[in-house]
Amino acid sequence: MNRFSVSIPTGRFDLELCASSGQVFRWQRLDDGTWLGVDGDHWYRVLLPPTDTPVRTRDSLKYVAKEKGPGGEEIFEVESNASREDFESLFRLDLDAEEVEAEIVRRAPELEPYMGTLAGLRLMEPSDPVEIFFAFLCTPNNNIRRITQMVRKLAAYGLVMDTVQGNELHRFPEAEVIAAIPEQELRSAGFGYRGRTIPSLANQLIERGGRAWLESLKSAPYEDAHRELKAMKGIGPKLADCIALFALHHTEAVPVDTHIWQALCRLYFPEWKDKAPTDQRYETAAAHFRSKLGDLSAWAHQYLFYDNVLNWRTRN
Repeated sequence: MNRFSVSIPTGRFDLELCASSGQVFRWQRLDDGTWLGVDGDHWYRVLLPPTDTPVRTRDSLKYVAKEKGPGGEEIFEVESNASREDFESLFRLDLDAEEVEAEIVRRAPELEPYMGTLAGLRLMEPSDPVEIFFAFLCTPNNNIRRITQMVRKLAAYGLVMDTVQGNELHRFPEAEVIAAIPEQELRSAGFGYRGRTIPSLANQLIERGGRAWLESLKSAPYEDAHRELKAMKGIGPKLADCIALFALHHTEAVPVDTHIWQALCRLYFPEWKDKAPTDQRYETAAAHFRSKLGDLSAWAHQYLFYDNVLNWRTRN
């Protein structure tokens, strides 16, 4: 096991916000206040720095005292089977979030009000495309809490990687394992219709080459990767964009779910308010956002998405 410290300028990294914002689904807060997460072959147990900054969560605003490191930094203490570099890669800590946000505002000034409301939210880069592929198959017509439960159940089919503070951690199973899960077994576990679609898509993934095929799509142009994913029976435009973004790291992807649709209609397409996002409207809205933000589309998308999750009742 490795132990290391990570220092980040104050307010530029909020692990709790990142881990609970619908990008990944294998993180949990332990009883001692630390956060435990799994990413591919790696696990992390993180002691968060105290904070006196108000942090907006789904349930409340939390205020606790902040302890700053040298130079106005926050220090995250990490235990892991991985390296500091792996941790930094997962949360894209090589990027200066302040510079990224400033560039987003330069390209799309209308997004400035959203940049300050979720300080420390970062676009993540999960390491295992197979894990993320199946995690997002659990997302349609669902909420973050139920998705997390489903992903945890799928992960339990994988080999045990380690046990940390009584929590058994599993490597996510390969597509061949998931393809063999009986439909009724998943339905009995609360997956509903996904008990049929998840094994079906596991078989389709195997037919295309499995993990190697997904890895090859990382280096393909975004449009090609999106088209290949949509060719799979059971994957539509939004789900293809989710997989392209979080599994394949195509940062031009703009998954237009209910929350993003509401935000884009509010910002750019008021004439579509209260109208359904047809395929044509989906393509038009996503392309418009992409034309403004380019390779920062996904980062800006994450701010809009989670802001709307938290504030959709009060946004005009």
